[in-house]
Amino acid sequence: MHTDLMTFSEQLAPLSSLDACLAHVLQVINPLGFKTLIYDYAPVPVSHEGALITPSVFKALNAPGDMHAQWCERGYYQIDPVQQCAARRTTPFAWSFSTDTHWNGALTEAHRPVTHYICDYGLSTGLTVPLHLPDGGFATLTAFVDGAPAEAEQHAQRNLGEMLVLAHTFQARASELLAPAERCCTHIHLTRRERECLQHSAKGLSAKGIAATLHRSEATVNLHLVAAARKLGARNRVEAVARGLHYRLVEV
Repeated sequence: MHTDLMTFSEQLAPLSSLDACLAHVLQVINPLGFKTLIYDYAPVPVSHEGALITPSVFKALNAPGDMHAQWCERGYYQIDPVQQCAARRTTPFAWSFSTDTHWNGALTEAHRPVTHYICDYGLSTGLTVPLHLPDGGFATLTAFVDGAPAEAEQHAQRNLGEMLVLAHTFQARASELLAPAERCCTHIHLTRRERECLQHSAKGLSAKGIAATLHRSEATVNLHLVAAARKLGARNRVEAVARGLHYRLVEV
């Protein structure tokens, strides 16, 4: 690939949307046989129980039209073996659903809806770059390659290094373009008052202290804290604060 990364970064700089930046990435890698590109971003990658959280951004170029709905609305993201693998790794990897070189028997019946969907659309081989971000967010950039599975996987393997650098350069620009709503975890929804009470609780205030600060009754504050704990699946106020921190609903 031998992309001039300085030039690549300069080309991304004036682009004002994620879609435009992704289109440029695809333009750069397309001559090498990479025809489809997928990018996803989650401000909080996993739930407190360890399950993958549906990303707030899911962009697919030259992909099936219903892919976004399948992954983000029908639960395919959670059972996608590529995403599961990426969440555990820090290095890029090549993979194929047509060979077992990468998976070593790890694919199960639970993955079948995803593997069948991907293979049915001729997207059985690709490379994925996991991007574990400094603020705790998580993104992946996946490029699919054409060709016979064994050769395509080898081709993807040869391009891992440069794709890693391209992906990090792209993510630096993408981080600047994310909308405020895309930076927020929507896995758990708390009302403004629930978040406010939990925020004060995280700072060490008692219900009585929160009530005095917000000019509300102590009973009302307790109702908000109980509701927040219930939504977070927490057994007590301390656990509610811990989970609120995990989901970036409160800050310290």
